Amino acid sequence: MKFLSTILFLLFTANTISAQDFIVKNNDDVIRGTIKGTDYYSVYISANDEADVILPAKDVKNFFWNGNSFLSKGFANGKNFEYRFVKLIELGAVNLYSFGGGTLVPAVKEKKVKFRPSIGIGTGTGNFGGMGMGGGIGVGLDNRNAAPERPAGAPAIRYFIEKPGSGPLQEVPMKAITDEDKTANVKTILLQKLGDNLSLKSKVESSTALNSREVIELIKEYNAAKK
Repeated sequence: MKFLSTILFLLFTANTISAQDFIVKNNDDVIRGTIKGTDYYSVYISANDEADVILPAKDVKNFFWNGNSFLSKGFANGKNFEYRFVKLIELGAVNLYSFGGGTLVPAVKEKKVKFRPSIGIGTGTGNFGGMGMGGGIGVGLDNRNAAPERPAGAPAIRYFIEKPGSGPLQEVPMKAITDEDKTANVKTILLQKLGDNLSLKSKVESSTALNSREVIELIKEYNAAKK
């Protein structure tokens, strides 16, 4: 119920503030302005009538940027627990999110920033939503009047599926060692989440390849049938 309330608040706010970017903090404060980018661990915003700020995912509930909704979700990373942003792709009986890809932060230097982060993203072998993935981010802050520099590259796009009440986020491994491995892994996950719909169960079982577009369409169909 808490998760659904958060989503409804996010969508309602997005519709009532036209196309303006905004961030909802954990204390429900709303920061409106222009979001300059995200590395999926923090979000950088030029707030209205305020200095530019960077907020870590652990301090944010959600944000709305370029017509997309992003949520802060918790992930196990070895013995630690960290928050990362995911983009909402599909919402309903089954939710689908993406992590990574796209432009991180602008390269253009700007004035009136509170601090300048030095961002480093690492990889390891910790658990990420139940799947093997490690990594983290280090942010060093100083008082230089310059915007964040563009990192070398964005994280690769990863997809995560969630069926509320049936466990934590689970990665849908679109990329595996071989296409055969990929299809078998994706089928197993989709049958777990969508298998109570016999028509979709048959579609999943008969599929010879499942890319991100096909997975999204299957989840859309499942959610439409549940309305």
